[in-house]
Amino acid sequence: MTTWVLLRGLMRDQRHWNGFDQRLRQRGCTVFTPDLPGNGLLTHQTSPLIIAEYASSVWLQLDEQLAGQAFYLLGLSMGGMLAMEMAKQRPEQIKHLFVLNSSAANLSPWYQRFNGLNALSAWLKRCRGSGLNPIESTIVRLTSYRHRRDIALIERWSRYRHESTPYFNNACRQLWAAFRYCCPASLPVPVSILSGDRDALVNIQTSRALAQQFKVDLVVLAYCGHDITIDAPAKLAHYLFEIISLEQGDGSASIADCGDLLDEETAFHEARLVQSLPNYLSALPTDAE
Repeated sequence: MTTWVLLRGLMRDQRHWNGFDQRLRQRGCTVFTPDLPGNGLLTHQTSPLIIAEYASSVWLQLDEQLAGQAFYLLGLSMGGMLAMEMAKQRPEQIKHLFVLNSSAANLSPWYQRFNGLNALSAWLKRCRGSGLNPIESTIVRLTSYRHRRDIALIERWSRYRHESTPYFNNACRQLWAAFRYCCPASLPVPVSILSGDRDALVNIQTSRALAQQFKVDLVVLAYCGHDITIDAPAKLAHYLFEIISLEQGDGSASIADCGDLLDEETAFHEARLVQSLPNYLSALPTDAE
């Protein structure tokens, strides 16, 4: 049985894994999803201004639950920055570090780390309706490629925001901490950098820069936006366990979720076909023509 720690990013908390943590548990893994100061269960705490202090907060939570046990660490976006900092602080506890769609100020310019034009476009094109929080609707539109029009997802995240909303001051402090973060020159743990090829928020070049920094190949997931755990959870899980199995020289685990992976990709491409069908039919010549 393996142990995983999953870290989300800016103004997100453990509720936003959307079942990805449960997918790992179904594979027999023990999974911890600690919240960051200012988010989720820790909404009333003040968010630090530097990533290292977020790492200290997470370590305090993990020390109570893991008692020094080693684990696999996955961080998404700002969570990836935090994951790199945690691996720098206590490398002996990290079996493998997975960084998803993240960035660093010392490797990439600010305009690659945050696409303001796409954020504005997402606000203008967001789904609207009763029960849909405009901020959450914009976030889904901006961070997901496959589910950017998913009303059920937006409604669920809108309920989360109603139940626990990060304070504006904390949101600004988190943004400042992420904006200033500089990654280390190297890390004494195995590192994998993953990126979605349709990320509208963070340019894929930032992940390429991280991969070059740590001298590893960049793993690119097709038809995935910023939040890969929402867009393609089966594909992501497949890649994670494939990497681990190759590292351990055990190929048996790599095919364990191929059925889910095939179902997920089939459903996605069928949905794209259904969406494009009206345009295709309208382009066909009529009998009169």
